Amino acid sequence: MSMEVALKPRRPDRASTWRFIRTRLLTTGGDYCYHVWQLFCEELIEVHNMKPPKYESFKKYWYVLKKLGLIEPVGKPIKGKSGKPRQLYRIVPGKEDERMWPSNPQAALYGDKVKLGRRRYRRRVLKIPPLPVGRPPKSE
Repeated sequence: MSMEVALKPRRPDRASTWRFIRTRLLTTGGDYCYHVWQLFCEELIEVHNMKPPKYESFKKYWYVLKKLGLIEPVGKPIKGKSGKPRQLYRIVPGKEDERMWPSNPQAALYGDKVKLGRRRYRRRVLKIPPLPVGRPPKSE
């Protein structure tokens, strides 16, 4: 008789995500985004019993760390097994210290917009009305 364990729907907080990425890149000297995501998902499921993020979300997070200058590509991309290019990344020399990494990298990169989201920021802060949805009415 096998029992399936239900995963907690809670997502990991931002600090645990960047800490995992930072630790992985420091211990290996460099790694691929997809491989780090796989290891992160395994840890969330096995150790914390949490639902892991989708790869697209993790990739966006990786992009934010790259834009902040905390990680950088190493060498030229190589072709992976599927034929898609794979890029090796490492921590930028001099940025290894944990205090240099913001607790919320997206807010550090985008400012207040990240707290509301693009649509709510436009409506609430900039007072821009929402765009009409659907087809325009027929004019005769």
